[in-house]
Amino acid sequence: MIQLCERCFAPVDAATERVYRLSHTESADAAGEVTWREAVVHVEACVPAGTVVPAGRWAA
Repeated sequence: MIQLCERCFAPVDAATERVYRLSHTESADAAGEVTWREAVVHVEACVPAGTVVPAGRWAA
């Protein structure tokens, strides 16, 4: 599964990049069961969203 940084939307390789793992509450029912949504963000400063060029689309 490809993970995307929540700040810059660039692909993240958690095996080679330093990342923060975040857990967000997705939903909770009346019985108190919580569904979590896992996310990641880069530890280093991110580039502005939309400025990352997808792989295979480099200018010639």
